[in-house]
Amino acid sequence: MFFVSPCAADDQALCSLMAAMTAELIPVYGLAADARPTPLSPEARYLLVRREDQAVGCCAVQPISLETCELKRMFVSPAVRGRGAAGALLTAAEQLARELGGRWMRLETGVRQPAAIRLYERSGYRMIANYLPHEQDPLSVCYEKSLTVAAKASDGQ
Repeated sequence: MFFVSPCAADDQALCSLMAAMTAELIPVYGLAADARPTPLSPEARYLLVRREDQAVGCCAVQPISLETCELKRMFVSPAVRGRGAAGALLTAAEQLARELGGRWMRLETGVRQPAAIRLYERSGYRMIANYLPHEQDPLSVCYEKSLTVAAKASDGQ
C-alpha cells in the first residue's frame, strides 16, 4: 500500500527523488550531464508517495493562475512502477490542486515517456497545445484535466 503526504521543498527524500528523476531523463533526452530542473515558484507544494517508510515517488503542484495548477516533477522509482504509486500520487496532486483553488490541472511531459503519457491519458487528461515555455519544443507534449468534472464524478453527481 502507498501513502501520500506533503513535504517541504528541501526534504531530503524529495531532493533524492528529484535527482533520480533528472538522472533518468539525461540519457533519454540527451541533456547535459550536469542538467538541473528549473526552480519552481515559492507557491509550489510538494508531495511524496511512500511504501512503508520509504519514499518511492514525488511530484509538485504549482499554481499558475487563479484556477489552474501545473503538475511538476512527477517521478516514481522504477522498482515500484506499475504497482499503483503513480496513480496514488496523481490523485493526491489533483486533490491538492483543488484545495489551492484549481479547477484545471495542466502538465508537460515528453514524447519519449510513453508510460507517463499512458498514465495521464488513462487518468482523464486530454492533449492540448503546448503552452509556454514548451510551445516550440517538439519533444514536449502538454495535457490538461478539469478538476471540477472529476470532483463531481467522485461525489456521485
